[in-house]
Amino acid sequence: MDSLLSNAIQSIEIGVEDFRSTDQRRLVSAVRNVHAGMLLMCKEKLRLLSPPGTDEVLIKTRIAPGLDPAGQLVFRGQGEKTVDEQQIVERFGQLGIHLDWSPLRKLTSHRNVLEHYRYLGGRGELREVVAQSATMIRRLFDVLGLDPVDALEADCWEFLLENEAVFQAELARSRASIQTMRWRSPTMARAARANLSCINCRSGLLELVNPYDVDQETAKLKCRACGSNFPAKDRVWPTLVQYFGQDLYEAATQGGLPPVFRCEGCGEVAVVTDEGDCACCGKGGYDLRCEVCNEILADEDREQGDARCLQHLDSEYAFFSNDRSSVPD
Repeated sequence: MDSLLSNAIQSIEIGVEDFRSTDQRRLVSAVRNVHAGMLLMCKEKLRLLSPPGTDEVLIKTRIAPGLDPAGQLVFRGQGEKTVDEQQIVERFGQLGIHLDWSPLRKLTSHRNVLEHYRYLGGRGELREVVAQSATMIRRLFDVLGLDPVDALEADCWEFLLENEAVFQAELARSRASIQTMRWRSPTMARAARANLSCINCRSGLLELVNPYDVDQETAKLKCRACGSNFPAKDRVWPTLVQYFGQDLYEAATQGGLPPVFRCEGCGEVAVVTDEGDCACCGKGGYDLRCEVCNEILADEDREQGDARCLQHLDSEYAFFSNDRSSVPD
Protein backbone atom coordinates (compact mmCIF):
# COMPACT_ATOMS: atom_id res chain seq x y z
CA MET A 1 0.00 0.00 0.00
CA ASP A 2 1.30 3.47 -0.88
CA SER A 3 2.56 5.48 2.09
CA LEU A 4 0.05 8.30 1.52
CA LEU A 5 -2.89 5.93 1.57
CA SER A 6 -1.44 3.96 4.46
CA ASN A 7 -1.00 7.16 6.46
CA ALA A 8 -4.54 8.24 5.60
CA ILE A 9 -6.06 4.99 6.83
CA GLN A 10 -3.96 4.99 10.00
CA SER A 11 -4.97 8.58 10.76
CA ILE A 12 -8.66 7.76 10.40
CA GLU A 13 -8.36 4.63 12.53
CA ILE A 14 -6.46 6.48 15.27
CA GLY A 15 -8.98 9.33 15.12
CA VAL A 16 -11.86 6.93 15.64
CA GLU A 17 -9.99 5.27 18.50
CA ASP A 18 -9.53 8.70 20.09
CA PHE A 19 -13.17 9.59 19.68
CA ARG A 20 -14.30 6.32 21.27
CA SER A 21 -12.20 7.08 24.34
CA THR A 22 -13.99 8.45 27.40
CA ASP A 23 -11.16 10.92 27.91
CA GLN A 24 -12.50 14.35 26.87
CA ARG A 25 -8.97 15.53 26.12
CA ARG A 26 -8.69 13.11 23.20
CA LEU A 27 -11.43 14.89 21.24
CA VAL A 28 -8.81 17.27 19.84
CA SER A 29 -6.73 14.35 18.62
CA ALA A 30 -9.81 12.62 17.21
CA VAL A 31 -10.85 15.57 15.05
CA ARG A 32 -7.27 16.32 14.01
CA ASN A 33 -6.57 12.75 12.92
CA VAL A 34 -9.80 12.18 11.02
CA HIS A 35 -9.33 15.54 9.28
CA ALA A 36 -5.73 14.66 8.33
CA GLY A 37 -6.82 11.25 7.07
CA MET A 38 -9.42 12.74 4.75
CA LEU A 39 -6.93 15.24 3.31
CA LEU A 40 -4.40 12.45 2.74
CA MET A 41 -7.02 10.40 0.88
CA CYS A 42 -7.60 13.39 -1.40
CA LYS A 43 -3.86 13.77 -1.98
CA GLU A 44 -3.58 10.07 -2.81
CA LYS A 45 -6.13 10.53 -5.59
CA LEU A 46 -4.18 13.50 -6.96
CA ARG A 47 -0.96 11.47 -6.75
CA LEU A 48 -2.52 8.65 -8.74
CA LEU A 49 -3.67 11.10 -11.41
CA SER A 50 -0.23 12.71 -11.74
CA PRO A 51 1.42 11.59 -15.00
CA PRO A 52 4.63 9.52 -14.71
CA GLY A 53 7.79 11.57 -14.65
CA THR A 54 6.13 14.72 -13.28
CA ASP A 55 7.26 14.36 -9.66
CA GLU A 56 3.65 13.89 -8.50
CA VAL A 57 2.76 17.28 -9.93
CA LEU A 58 -0.87 17.35 -8.84
CA ILE A 59 -0.11 17.17 -5.13
CA LYS A 60 2.64 19.80 -5.17
CA THR A 61 2.03 23.44 -4.32
CA ARG A 62 4.65 24.63 -6.80
CA ILE A 63 4.39 23.59 -10.43
CA ALA A 64 7.07 24.44 -12.99
CA PRO A 65 7.19 23.96 -16.77
CA GLY A 66 10.02 22.06 -18.42
CA LEU A 67 10.92 19.89 -21.39
CA ASP A 68 11.05 16.11 -21.46
CA PRO A 69 13.85 14.21 -23.32
CA ALA A 70 11.80 14.48 -26.53
CA GLY A 71 11.58 18.24 -26.22
CA GLN A 72 7.89 18.22 -25.29
CA LEU A 73 6.49 20.62 -22.71
CA VAL A 74 5.83 18.97 -19.36
CA PHE A 75 4.83 20.32 -15.96
CA ARG A 76 6.54 18.95 -12.86
CA GLY A 77 6.03 19.39 -9.16
CA GLN A 78 8.69 21.28 -7.25
CA GLY A 79 9.72 21.10 -3.61
CA GLU A 80 8.26 19.10 -0.77
CA LYS A 81 5.27 21.29 0.08
CA THR A 82 1.96 19.71 -0.89
CA VAL A 83 -1.42 21.25 -1.65
CA ASP A 84 -3.59 22.61 1.15
CA GLU A 85 -7.32 22.07 1.58
CA GLN A 86 -8.43 24.88 -0.73
CA GLN A 87 -6.02 23.80 -3.46
CA ILE A 88 -7.31 20.22 -3.15
CA VAL A 89 -10.89 21.43 -3.68
CA GLU A 90 -9.80 23.51 -6.68
CA ARG A 91 -7.82 20.71 -8.33
CA PHE A 92 -10.57 18.16 -7.84
CA GLY A 93 -12.96 20.57 -9.55
CA GLN A 94 -10.52 21.19 -12.40
CA LEU A 95 -10.20 17.43 -12.85
CA GLY A 96 -13.96 16.93 -12.94
CA ILE A 97 -14.14 15.09 -9.60
CA HIS A 98 -17.21 16.47 -7.87
CA LEU A 99 -17.62 15.98 -4.13
CA ASP A 100 -19.74 17.52 -1.39
CA TRP A 101 -17.03 19.31 0.57
CA SER A 102 -19.28 20.53 3.39
CA PRO A 103 -18.32 17.67 5.79
CA LEU A 104 -14.64 18.49 5.38
CA ARG A 105 -15.23 22.21 5.85
CA LYS A 106 -17.26 21.59 8.99
CA LEU A 107 -14.55 19.30 10.32
CA THR A 108 -11.95 21.99 9.56
CA SER A 109 -14.00 24.54 11.50
CA HIS A 110 -14.23 22.27 14.54
CA ARG A 111 -10.53 21.45 14.34
CA ASN A 112 -9.67 25.16 14.38
CA VAL A 113 -11.85 25.77 17.44
CA LEU A 114 -10.47 22.74 19.26
CA GLU A 115 -6.86 23.64 18.56
CA HIS A 116 -6.95 27.39 19.15
CA TYR A 117 -9.69 27.92 21.73
CA ARG A 118 -11.09 26.21 24.79
CA TYR A 119 -13.75 23.78 23.56
CA LEU A 120 -16.99 24.24 25.48
CA GLY A 121 -19.08 21.66 23.62
CA GLY A 122 -19.45 17.96 24.22
CA ARG A 123 -19.29 14.67 22.41
CA GLY A 124 -22.88 14.99 21.24
CA GLU A 125 -22.09 18.18 19.35
CA LEU A 126 -19.30 16.40 17.48
CA ARG A 127 -21.44 13.38 16.57
CA GLU A 128 -22.80 15.13 13.50
CA VAL A 129 -19.29 16.06 12.38
CA VAL A 130 -18.09 12.47 12.74
CA ALA A 131 -21.21 11.11 11.02
CA GLN A 132 -20.89 13.47 8.06
CA SER A 133 -17.19 12.64 7.87
CA ALA A 134 -18.15 8.97 7.57
CA THR A 135 -20.28 9.83 4.55
CA MET A 136 -17.41 11.67 2.89
CA ILE A 137 -14.87 8.97 3.79
CA ARG A 138 -17.14 6.45 2.08
CA ARG A 139 -17.22 8.68 -1.02
CA LEU A 140 -13.43 9.10 -1.01
CA PHE A 141 -12.95 5.34 -0.96
CA ASP A 142 -15.23 5.19 -4.02
CA VAL A 143 -13.10 7.83 -5.74
CA LEU A 144 -10.01 5.73 -5.00
CA GLY A 145 -11.71 2.57 -6.21
CA LEU A 146 -11.37 0.90 -2.80
CA ASP A 147 -13.78 -0.78 -0.41
CA PRO A 148 -13.68 0.65 3.15
CA VAL A 149 -14.70 -2.76 4.49
CA ASP A 150 -11.39 -4.13 3.22
CA ALA A 151 -9.23 -1.07 3.89
CA LEU A 152 -10.29 -0.13 7.43
CA GLU A 153 -10.26 -2.19 10.59
CA ALA A 154 -13.68 -3.71 11.16
CA ASP A 155 -14.41 -1.93 14.45
CA CYS A 156 -13.39 1.42 12.94
CA TRP A 157 -15.74 1.11 9.98
CA GLU A 158 -18.56 -0.19 12.18
CA PHE A 159 -18.19 2.83 14.46
CA LEU A 160 -18.37 5.23 11.51
CA LEU A 161 -21.44 3.48 10.11
CA GLU A 162 -23.18 3.48 13.50
CA ASN A 163 -22.62 7.22 13.91
CA GLU A 164 -23.80 7.85 10.37
CA ALA A 165 -26.98 5.84 11.05
CA VAL A 166 -27.61 7.70 14.32
CA PHE A 167 -27.14 11.03 12.58
CA GLN A 168 -29.47 10.13 9.72
CA ALA A 169 -32.16 9.10 12.22
CA GLU A 170 -31.71 12.39 14.08
CA LEU A 171 -31.81 14.33 10.83
CA ALA A 172 -35.05 12.61 9.76
CA ARG A 173 -36.62 13.51 13.12
CA SER A 174 -35.48 17.12 12.80
CA ARG A 175 -36.78 17.48 9.25
CA ALA A 176 -40.15 16.05 10.27
CA SER A 177 -40.40 18.71 12.99
CA ILE A 178 -39.33 21.61 10.75
CA GLN A 179 -41.68 20.41 8.00
CA THR A 180 -44.65 21.74 10.01
CA MET A 181 -43.29 25.31 10.08
CA ARG A 182 -45.37 28.02 8.41
CA TRP A 183 -42.91 30.25 6.58
CA ARG A 184 -44.00 33.49 4.88
CA SER A 185 -42.33 32.46 1.64
CA PRO A 186 -42.76 29.22 -0.34
CA THR A 187 -39.14 29.61 -1.42
CA MET A 188 -38.06 29.84 2.22
CA ALA A 189 -39.97 26.62 2.93
CA ARG A 190 -37.93 24.87 0.25
CA ALA A 191 -34.69 26.46 1.42
CA ALA A 192 -35.34 25.41 5.03
CA ARG A 193 -35.53 21.75 4.05
CA ALA A 194 -32.01 21.91 2.64
CA ASN A 195 -30.16 24.74 4.37
CA LEU A 196 -31.72 25.66 7.72
CA SER A 197 -28.98 25.43 10.36
CA CYS A 198 -28.18 26.31 13.97
CA ILE A 199 -27.27 29.93 14.66
CA ASN A 200 -24.47 28.73 16.95
CA CYS A 201 -22.86 25.52 15.63
CA ARG A 202 -24.37 25.40 12.09
CA SER A 203 -25.81 21.94 12.68
CA GLY A 204 -28.86 20.95 10.66
CA LEU A 205 -30.32 19.01 13.60
CA LEU A 206 -33.08 21.45 14.56
CA GLU A 207 -36.55 20.97 16.01
CA LEU A 208 -39.38 23.18 17.24
CA VAL A 209 -39.24 24.07 20.92
CA ASN A 210 -43.05 24.06 20.96
CA PRO A 211 -44.47 21.71 18.31
CA TYR A 212 -47.73 23.70 18.33
CA ASP A 213 -46.07 27.06 17.66
CA VAL A 214 -45.22 26.80 13.99
CA ASP A 215 -45.56 30.44 12.90
CA GLN A 216 -42.38 32.03 11.56
CA GLU A 217 -42.79 35.14 13.73
CA THR A 218 -43.20 33.38 17.07
CA ALA A 219 -41.70 29.89 16.69
CA LYS A 220 -38.44 29.03 18.40
CA LEU A 221 -35.98 26.39 17.30
CA LYS A 222 -33.74 24.16 19.37
CA CYS A 223 -30.49 22.62 18.15
CA ARG A 224 -30.22 18.94 19.02
CA ALA A 225 -26.44 19.12 18.62
CA CYS A 226 -25.43 22.02 20.91
CA GLY A 227 -28.71 22.79 22.69
CA SER A 228 -29.03 26.41 21.51
CA ASN A 229 -32.50 28.01 21.36
CA PHE A 230 -33.27 30.90 18.99
CA PRO A 231 -36.18 32.48 17.07
CA ALA A 232 -36.93 30.83 13.74
CA LYS A 233 -37.26 34.25 12.07
CA ASP A 234 -33.57 34.97 12.78
CA ARG A 235 -32.56 32.23 10.35
CA VAL A 236 -34.65 33.34 7.35
CA TRP A 237 -32.24 35.56 5.46
CA PRO A 238 -29.09 33.47 6.22
CA THR A 239 -30.92 30.38 4.97
CA LEU A 240 -32.00 32.10 1.75
CA VAL A 241 -28.50 33.46 1.09
CA GLN A 242 -27.02 29.99 1.55
CA TYR A 243 -29.74 28.38 -0.56
CA PHE A 244 -29.08 30.83 -3.42
CA GLY A 245 -25.32 31.06 -2.86
CA GLN A 246 -24.22 29.97 -6.33
CA ASP A 247 -26.91 32.04 -8.08
CA LEU A 248 -25.96 35.13 -6.08
CA TYR A 249 -22.31 34.65 -6.97
CA GLU A 250 -23.09 34.30 -10.68
CA ALA A 251 -25.36 37.36 -10.64
CA ALA A 252 -22.61 39.41 -8.98
CA THR A 253 -19.79 38.25 -11.25
CA GLN A 254 -21.55 37.58 -14.55
CA GLY A 255 -24.57 39.87 -14.42
CA GLY A 256 -28.22 38.93 -14.42
CA LEU A 257 -31.03 38.96 -11.89
CA PRO A 258 -30.15 38.12 -8.29
CA PRO A 259 -32.62 35.62 -6.78
CA VAL A 260 -32.92 37.67 -3.56
CA PHE A 261 -32.27 41.33 -2.73
CA ARG A 262 -32.38 43.68 0.25
CA CYS A 263 -35.73 44.69 1.73
CA GLU A 264 -36.40 48.40 2.26
CA GLY A 265 -38.60 47.56 5.24
CA CYS A 266 -36.44 45.35 7.47
CA GLY A 267 -33.10 45.75 5.72
CA GLU A 268 -32.51 42.02 5.27
CA VAL A 269 -31.49 40.35 2.03
CA ALA A 270 -34.76 38.43 1.93
CA VAL A 271 -36.95 39.72 -0.91
CA VAL A 272 -37.38 36.73 -3.22
CA THR A 273 -37.25 38.05 -6.77
CA ASP A 274 -39.72 35.53 -8.17
CA GLU A 275 -42.22 36.29 -5.40
CA GLY A 276 -41.83 40.06 -4.96
CA ASP A 277 -42.27 39.87 -1.18
CA CYS A 278 -39.87 39.89 1.75
CA ALA A 279 -39.55 36.47 3.37
CA CYS A 280 -38.57 38.13 6.67
CA CYS A 281 -41.04 40.95 7.31
CA GLY A 282 -43.62 40.27 4.61
CA LYS A 283 -43.29 43.67 2.92
CA GLY A 284 -44.65 43.27 -0.58
CA GLY A 285 -45.34 45.18 -3.75
CA TYR A 286 -41.80 45.06 -5.01
CA ASP A 287 -41.45 45.53 -8.73
CA LEU A 288 -38.42 44.60 -10.73
CA ARG A 289 -37.36 47.67 -12.69
CA CYS A 290 -34.82 48.36 -15.40
CA GLU A 291 -31.84 50.17 -13.95
CA VAL A 292 -31.54 52.39 -17.02
CA CYS A 293 -35.08 53.66 -17.63
CA ASN A 294 -36.71 52.62 -14.34
CA GLU A 295 -39.63 50.98 -16.10
CA ILE A 296 -41.13 47.83 -14.61
CA LEU A 297 -39.71 44.82 -16.43
CA ALA A 298 -42.35 42.95 -18.40
CA ASP A 299 -42.43 39.16 -18.54
CA GLU A 300 -40.55 39.16 -21.85
CA ASP A 301 -37.85 41.34 -20.28
CA ARG A 302 -37.44 39.07 -17.25
CA GLU A 303 -37.22 36.00 -19.47
CA GLN A 304 -33.85 37.31 -20.66
CA GLY A 305 -32.46 36.64 -17.17
CA ASP A 306 -30.95 40.11 -17.13
CA ALA A 307 -31.30 43.22 -14.98
CA ARG A 308 -32.36 45.44 -17.87
CA CYS A 309 -35.26 45.78 -20.20
CA LEU A 310 -34.82 44.64 -23.77
CA GLN A 311 -33.98 48.19 -24.86
CA HIS A 312 -31.15 48.61 -22.37
CA LEU A 313 -29.22 45.35 -22.27
CA ASP A 314 -25.87 47.13 -22.12
CA SER A 315 -26.27 48.27 -18.47
CA GLU A 316 -24.83 46.39 -15.49
CA TYR A 317 -27.07 46.14 -12.46
CA ALA A 318 -30.66 45.35 -11.57
CA PHE A 319 -32.87 48.01 -10.09
CA PHE A 320 -35.44 46.88 -7.53
CA SER A 321 -37.90 49.20 -5.77
CA ASN A 322 -41.40 49.81 -4.51
CA ASP A 323 -41.60 53.12 -6.36
CA ARG A 324 -39.76 54.90 -9.14
CA SER A 325 -37.60 56.98 -6.80
CA SER A 326 -36.04 54.36 -4.49
CA VAL A 327 -32.87 52.43 -5.08
CA PRO A 328 -32.06 49.20 -3.22
CA ASP A 329 -28.77 48.25 -1.63
